[in-house]
Amino acid sequence: MKKNYNLLFSLSLFFVMFLQMQTTAQVRIVEVDPATERVKLHNYGGSTVNISSYWFCTLFAYGQLNGMTVLSGSLNLAAGSDVEVTSSVALNNSAADLGLYSTPSFASSTAMQDFTQWGSGGNGRENVAVNKGIWTAGTFINLPAPYEYTGDGAQNGVSFWDTLLGIDDFSVNQFRILQNPSSSKLMLSLPRISGSITLDVFDVLGKKILTKEVSSISSTIDVTKWNNGVYLVRLTADNATQTKRFVKQ
Repeated sequence: MKKNYNLLFSLSLFFVMFLQMQTTAQVRIVEVDPATERVKLHNYGGSTVNISSYWFCTLFAYGQLNGMTVLSGSLNLAAGSDVEVTSSVALNNSAADLGLYSTPSFASSTAMQDFTQWGSGGNGRENVAVNKGIWTAGTFINLPAPYEYTGDGAQNGVSFWDTLLGIDDFSVNQFRILQNPSSSKLMLSLPRISGSITLDVFDVLGKKILTKEVSSISSTIDVTKWNNGVYLVRLTADNATQTKRFVKQ
């Protein structure tokens, strides 16, 4: 009886993990500019993913990434990295959807990796995203373009999409530490600006232990070798500076 119970428990755990994998994509759409057809993707996973065979689907029009112009980064997308492409299929400015697929099975929720839509609900493959559990029917981004994803990679839905910010919009609300405290990594959600951001980290005695330039909307720093304690994380862009506390456990 005990063996049967353990087997049932293991199967149940596997099923829960499987469902979680289906609703948490490793590679996600993080920026969309319909006016320029520019799309940025980010790899939230821990390993490199070759996305050259991935597809965009918008309003039932399709294009494979390996046929698109890469503006920055690589389609052999490393963990924690971004790639920007110019979509080969036109993105409607007023209302459209955009789905990311691992295979050209556009009615399949398994093949769909991510989804967003703007201007109105019910566009294109919204029903596939609803079936996958990553979008709510009828919801859409009702903000000025361009658009950016503000979640941490595991969060889904229209509430995690906003207008892409410029340097004048650089504010404390757009700088977040996603896991705090943490024993392994400092994960930052950064504002999208036209230039670079200077990141400085200080220990509790005021000694600078790290400085680097960052420009993407997210950054992850390995802190496993840091001493346990409180650190100050400071971001500077143009004349704006913000500081937050980070606890290393």
